Amino acid sequence: MVNVAILHESPKPTWTSRQLIEAFTELGARVYYMRASKLSGIVGDREIKVVYASRLIDLDAIIVRNLGFLISTEQLLKRISILQQLEDEGVLVINPSKSLLIARDKYTSIRILKKAGIPVPETIITEDIRVAMKYVREWRIVVIKPLMGSLGLGSIKVDDPDVAYRIIRTLLSQNQPIYLQKYVEKPGRDIRVFTVGLRVLAAAYRIAPPGQWKTNVALGAKTEPAEVSKDLEDIAIKVVKALKLEYAGIDIAESPSGYIVFEANAAPLWRGLMNATGINPAKAVAKHVLNLIKR
Repeated sequence: MVNVAILHESPKPTWTSRQLIEAFTELGARVYYMRASKLSGIVGDREIKVVYASRLIDLDAIIVRNLGFLISTEQLLKRISILQQLEDEGVLVINPSKSLLIARDKYTSIRILKKAGIPVPETIITEDIRVAMKYVREWRIVVIKPLMGSLGLGSIKVDDPDVAYRIIRTLLSQNQPIYLQKYVEKPGRDIRVFTVGLRVLAAAYRIAPPGQWKTNVALGAKTEPAEVSKDLEDIAIKVVKALKLEYAGIDIAESPSGYIVFEANAAPLWRGLMNATGINPAKAVAKHVLNLIKR
């Protein structure tokens, strides 16, 4: 029997994790739920191993849903190092540890997508307030984002240089780099495209609440099914190829100049997409993982 773990830092499985547990179970796999903080790596006299809560684990695959709220670089390095060790031991890690890290780092992922010829927002990362303010004045409307974040939390749209200056100074005083993007005009919505392997499984419009600019479902956006055009499909597949993701939630804007990719989430939520389209990605993800194990 195939042994699969769902990795999340929540004490109890989240809704999405439960969907994956059910999907793998229905397909005949033995499924474990694990917390990232309870994984330990050991280099001993005779062996190098990974244990979970002091017990040796035997896994064919591990699906990384969440590495937890990380309060230090050391925590992130430890958890990524354990995933890399599992990969070295032949365990299939989904998404791969390197791809997870790149997708989590907004600037690196944007840079890789741009090099691959994929349209992305104009972006800077800096610790120099003069550089930041130069682009605030040039772009007029900007979005200041956390370099590592999710669900739209912490992103601030600013059209006043004085307000931008205060926000940037505050972030720099806390030793935070400034991640700044030119604001992209969009029709009150964007598109979440869900991919599994090298195919688009489903897509949904995420419609911002009245008077709001953010389109995150976690912040109150509504979802409706979106038709997947050939252009939309092509750009989504280019994204997952560039970032080497086995499954992803890709956020794409319909700008006046065409599609623009905001980011790719390597551990996407999908309740909103499922409500809009009736498609539950859990079984498709599980089937894809089991097929990768067989290879």
